[in-house]
Amino acid sequence: MIGTCLQNKWMSQDLKTNPGVSSEELAAFESKYQVSMPSDLREYFLTVNGMPEGTMDDALIRFWALNEVKPISEGAPDYSDIQDAQSLFLFADYCIWSHAYAIRLSCNKETSNAVFVVGDEKPVQISESFSQLVREYLLNPDHLLTNIIESSKS
Repeated sequence: MIGTCLQNKWMSQDLKTNPGVSSEELAAFESKYQVSMPSDLREYFLTVNGMPEGTMDDALIRFWALNEVKPISEGAPDYSDIQDAQSLFLFADYCIWSHAYAIRLSCNKETSNAVFVVGDEKPVQISESFSQLVREYLLNPDHLLTNIIESSKS
C-alpha cells in the first residue's frame, strides 16, 4: 500500500520509478548488513524500488533504489562518528544531498525504526517510522521540510 501510494504520487508528477525488487534481493540486503527491514519499508521496496538517478519530485526529494541504501558510515563517512552510525541507513535525499533521510534498522524486531534527517551536526528524528514519514510526505512534502528546519534549530 505504501509503495503503491508513493508510486501513484510520482506518476502524477510524470516521474519514472524503478520496478520493485525481489524477495531474494531484500534478503540479500538484510544478510549483508545483518538487519531486518520493517514491514512497511519491505512492502515499499517490493512495490517500487525508488526513483532512477537524476530524478526527484516537485519537492526536490529523491527516494533511492535498494542498491543505493547503506549505513551512514558507508554513505556519509563525515557523519560516521555519530551515535548509531551503523544502524542508520540512508534511503533518500533532498536537493541533491542538501540533507538526507535515514531509517534505523537492526536485527532486533523490538528496535524502533525511526526516521532521521542527516545533514546538520547530528541526525534529527523526524518520524517514528517509514509509514509515518510517507504519510506526511504524501499530505504535504513542504511541511516535512519545514519540520526538518525547525528540528535543526532546537
